[in-house]
Amino acid sequence: MYFKRLEMHGFKSFAEPAVIEFHEGVTCIVGPNGSGKSNISDAIRWVLGEQSPKMLRGGKMEEVIFAGTANRKSRGMAEVTLVIDNTEGRLPIDYNEVAITRRMYRSGESEYLINNNQCRLRDIRELIMDTGIGVDGYSIIGQGKIADIVSSKPESRREIFEEAAGVVMYKSKKAESERKLSSATANLERVNDIINEIESRIDNLRDDSVKAQEYLELKDRFKDLEINITLRNIEKLEETNNVAKDDLAHMAQLIEKLSAEKKQLDDSISEDRTKNDNLEQLSNKAKDRLLASVEEINSLTNKSQLDAERLNSIDKDITRVGEEIISLGERKERELSNAGELEAQKKDIEKKLIETQEKLDNVIKEYELITETAVKLAEETDECKNKMYSLFNKSTSKTSEAKSLESYKESLKQRKQQLVEEETRLKENEEASKEELKKYAEQKEETRKALISAEGQVNLLKEQIEKLSEQRKQLDKQESHLQIQISQFNGRKKTIEEMEANYEGYNGAVKFIMKSGLKGIEGVAADLMKVPSGFETAVETALGAALQNIICLRDEDAKKAVKALKDNKAGRLTFLPVESVRGSKASLPDAVISHAGFKGIGSDLVQYDEKYEGIFRYLLGRTAIVATMQDAIDFSKKTGSGVRFVTLEGEVVNASGAITGGRYKNATANLLERKGEIQKLAHKVRNLEEELFRTRQGRAQCDSDMKGKSEALEEKENSYRELQLAILSLESKIETAKSFLEDMSANGSRHKQQIESIDKDQSDAEAMAVNLEREAEECRSRGKALENKIEELMCEQEKVKVQVDDASDKITDVRIEKNSLDGSIEGLEQMLKRIMNTVHDFNQQIDAKEEEIAALREEKERTLFGTDDAEELLKSKIEEKTSLEEYISKVSEERSSLAKKLEDKISRQVQAQEKLNAYQDQKYREEIKLAKNETQLDTFKEKLWEDFEISYLQAIDFKKSDFVMSSAQKESREIRNRLKELGDVNVGAIEEYAQVSERYEFLTQQRKDITEAMEQLRDIIDDMEKTIKSKFKDNFDKVVVNFEKIFKAMFGGGHAELRLDNENDPLEAGIEIIAQPPGKKLQNINLMSGGEKTMTAIALMFAVLQTTPTPFCILDEVEAALDDMNIERFAKYLRSFHDIQFAIITHQKATMEYADVLYGITMPERGVSKVLSLRLGDDFQL
Repeated sequence: MYFKRLEMHGFKSFAEPAVIEFHEGVTCIVGPNGSGKSNISDAIRWVLGEQSPKMLRGGKMEEVIFAGTANRKSRGMAEVTLVIDNTEGRLPIDYNEVAITRRMYRSGESEYLINNNQCRLRDIRELIMDTGIGVDGYSIIGQGKIADIVSSKPESRREIFEEAAGVVMYKSKKAESERKLSSATANLERVNDIINEIESRIDNLRDDSVKAQEYLELKDRFKDLEINITLRNIEKLEETNNVAKDDLAHMAQLIEKLSAEKKQLDDSISEDRTKNDNLEQLSNKAKDRLLASVEEINSLTNKSQLDAERLNSIDKDITRVGEEIISLGERKERELSNAGELEAQKKDIEKKLIETQEKLDNVIKEYELITETAVKLAEETDECKNKMYSLFNKSTSKTSEAKSLESYKESLKQRKQQLVEEETRLKENEEASKEELKKYAEQKEETRKALISAEGQVNLLKEQIEKLSEQRKQLDKQESHLQIQISQFNGRKKTIEEMEANYEGYNGAVKFIMKSGLKGIEGVAADLMKVPSGFETAVETALGAALQNIICLRDEDAKKAVKALKDNKAGRLTFLPVESVRGSKASLPDAVISHAGFKGIGSDLVQYDEKYEGIFRYLLGRTAIVATMQDAIDFSKKTGSGVRFVTLEGEVVNASGAITGGRYKNATANLLERKGEIQKLAHKVRNLEEELFRTRQGRAQCDSDMKGKSEALEEKENSYRELQLAILSLESKIETAKSFLEDMSANGSRHKQQIESIDKDQSDAEAMAVNLEREAEECRSRGKALENKIEELMCEQEKVKVQVDDASDKITDVRIEKNSLDGSIEGLEQMLKRIMNTVHDFNQQIDAKEEEIAALREEKERTLFGTDDAEELLKSKIEEKTSLEEYISKVSEERSSLAKKLEDKISRQVQAQEKLNAYQDQKYREEIKLAKNETQLDTFKEKLWEDFEISYLQAIDFKKSDFVMSSAQKESREIRNRLKELGDVNVGAIEEYAQVSERYEFLTQQRKDITEAMEQLRDIIDDMEKTIKSKFKDNFDKVVVNFEKIFKAMFGGGHAELRLDNENDPLEAGIEIIAQPPGKKLQNINLMSGGEKTMTAIALMFAVLQTTPTPFCILDEVEAALDDMNIERFAKYLRSFHDIQFAIITHQKATMEYADVLYGITMPERGVSKVLSLRLGDDFQL
């Protein structure tokens, strides 16, 4: 594995696409300071996943994107692609060439790609893990970072050694396993908490569930009983209601008749009462008039006495009210006098207020004039200051520009000298480049012809491999099919064998005896014989239940076994003692024996141990096996009694002529057939395994052929790619050479133009410098003049400021005086308003008093002139009284006669009402009873809905014809009592218990799974720790040895060693570096000089590389601190590494001499880097 090329576009100073081809050996990257050499190292570090801007010599990650120059716009994206040759397959990916790409956009988004397929940063890190080329490894040593290897803390040095030891991947997996273990531990705690919570309630839930099930059963029965009881009660109520409705209809007729009679009486009584009421009203009116006449007569008799007293009272009231009017007038005059005085005061204050306002206006005008003067002075001062500052700034700027022009003239002089030297070099190199271009064109044509030939060979091999691949797929399918068949047959065979081992199909007594281990038990009859293939069904049918008989040695053994069955109630069995059972063999006519359908006597067909001969003759000696049922029937007729004929299909013809037939539902139900099936399955499996072996041999041969073809194809493809690369390389070289010639031609003319431009710029700069000095002096003198003027203006400003303060104080005093006068006027106005309100009140009171006097005088006049008419009025009132008394007497007599008639009618009305009330009461009672029944009927129907949520029509479906009310009520009471005993029932406990049980089983299994997973993770972590410790220790020991050897080679002697600061914990121990240069005492690395530190760090880096070579290593000015002799040692030792590509960024000529390829980084345009490459020969002189 090696790096092929690096492609950059928009990365830092590489604004344009740039490609650096990495070749074998040492590649040197040179160029002036600031040209962008170290950006190549940063690009490799960045594309391999660096996330720290600090490691890329920046502050923010977005700084890797080309930021633009004065003449170029900034880029919106940075992209770097690193192409790696993976022909050896060191990277775990099925590509011979791997292109790792990283893009970053100015918006902050990033992309990672592997062979143009999007991926994650993690995928790239895992891809290059433990290869030594990671960003934390030892393959990328940045600028000024070489000494950090030895200067950093002992713990920090471990990264290099771990990367070299190849344990980063294991540590990463260990850390991931530890995270998973921590997560699993947390999950286990949660699961345990849930299980504990469930266990605390599952027992109660189980009890509640049982209780709820009983409750639901009782409730269903109770519902059925109560519905039928309610239906029976509803039927009884409906019968009662029908009778009550008939009675109510009869009573309604009687009540209607009595109501008509009573209505006539009521109308007559009503008319009489109306007449009586009218007479009573007339009598009352006459009495009221009589009473009024009597009162008026009495009043007229006493009126003369009252008038005299009233006139005396009126005179007193008129005198009193007059005095009150005089008093109110005096008070009114006093208030009006006060108001006049206040008006005079108000006029005086208003006069003063006008004078004060005029004074305030004058003071304000004076203040505004002074303020305006002050503002003008301030503005003039500020303007002078600004002009002065501007002039001084201009003077400083002109002086700085003059000094800058001096520096500029010096740089122009140096640049002119540099251009002259470059022009000379360009002319020398132009001819050599033309010859090189011609040579590259000839090599390209030869390579192109070889490429066409290689392409044909590659295509042919691909076709052959494709055919072999198709053949292998067919073999894989065949193998898979055979494996499935073998697995199926083995599974079937294992199942039957397990059934045999567990005595499946045998009754419980057989299983008990065979597992009891009793002595003398030989086995089951079915197990102690071997039946030929094809005779299983016939023999099993012939034996029937006897197939499960137990064969024992002696009678005593049978007795013990029978006792054991009795004691354990394990069932019944037939035992066949070998010493007791004797059987005989049936003798058949020759016509039967010689017939083709006769197969033999059962005891002769089966195989068994000789000692069981008597038993099997007993079982099968009287049974003949024949081919078909017809043969059995024919032979039965030809043979005497005592012989059974059984066909191969299992039909039986008994000696009596009875025929039995049929078949079991599945093959394993026949005990003997399944024994035969085991043998057949074993035979099939052997045949399939032989076929599988032949298939695998064919596949192996196919794999061998494919491997040979693939190796040949890979070799041809490598040749093809190498030819492609050669062509690309030649094209690149041709383009580079052409570009170089064009650049040289363009540079030649450009150099002449630049020299002419430099001469012109030098003369312009000289003239500009003189002008700038003169202008600067003018600005300084003008600034001094303005500075003097500013001082004068500041003095005037101080004087005006005093005047402004005095004017401000005057305004304040006048405003205070004005506010005081405003307050006085406001107070006077309020007092005047209050006085006028008081005067208005006095006027209203005087008017009221005068009206009162006028009323009293009018009343006095009425009293004096009203006494003459009183006597005549008294006489007329006495006559009116006599007339009213006579009218009242007549009305009383008429009312007495009407009262007698009314009393008789009322008596008859009472009797009619009593009868009507009696019938109505009876009807009401019946209606109440009917309403109660209806209510009760509705209650029963509502009960059906409330208790059972069914309507009356739905309840009729539950009605039972054989329902007995008394027994149902008794059972209902018992169920109700039991429901009370059950108390509160949680019906949901049934479903909840089912759910909790299911969840409990699930969580218990989950806990088991988590525990097993945790054990596996702990085992993985232990294995990782052992692997890491072993690999790290082995690698560290090798680095220690190599470090000692290389240190001596680099320093020309001395001693160096590496130590773990904790030997007992190599996984976490820091690494101490002890170095002793020649002639010095053994000392800590931090006590050495900078050059010694660098040499020691290089020795350590070489030791690591020698122990675990990395495919590629880039070193950025690592030898900058070394002298020439040490650089020579460094470069020579660098050449000793033959399997590592080195890219060295350097300024040292000694290092360049050892390079195979030289890349130059230039910056022809400021801020934009450009790459130039040269392939160096041994005779090249720098």
